[in-house]
Amino acid sequence: MAEKSSPKETQAETKKGTKKRTKNTEKYMDAICKLPFVSELDEGECGRLVGIATVVTLKKGQILIKQGKKDDSLYIIIKGRLQVNRGTGGGGHVTLACIREGEMAGEMGFLDGSEHSATLQADDTTDVLQIKRKHLESLLDKHPQIVYKLMRAIAREVHKITNRMNMQYVEMSNYINQQHGRY
Repeated sequence: MAEKSSPKETQAETKKGTKKRTKNTEKYMDAICKLPFVSELDEGECGRLVGIATVVTLKKGQILIKQGKKDDSLYIIIKGRLQVNRGTGGGGHVTLACIREGEMAGEMGFLDGSEHSATLQADDTTDVLQIKRKHLESLLDKHPQIVYKLMRAIAREVHKITNRMNMQYVEMSNYINQQHGRY
């Protein structure tokens, strides 16, 4: 009987230490397949998706995505939280939101290669599923339904984010109007 090999690991240096990346996603399979984001996938489809993914483990304070940088990865939070921070100039930043377990990040960079509009920083020890665009595209020929279902989930998430931003804009506008009147 063959012995299981240890997970492949690479290290990426950051200011606050190292991010641990592992291709061995088997131990995360159950947690990943239970995420609402992949609820449309059956067990086999989820297994194929997990098979092309990498798990990134961040320690508190480590940065996953840097504002203004590009990458072609979609990230799904398996465990933990990420703060969404936007630079305010002069070295400061403001926290816009918190991304929690089951939610995704990096969807626009994944879809169109655009620069990230905010920095994502681990609020605690956080495990993140990373799916690179080229790896998802490798499923197109043999498993197009997986790609289709994942793209539908991304569209739903972008719609949810847009709705939340619109509601926040209306609330802010109403607050300003109540405080200062229409201008």
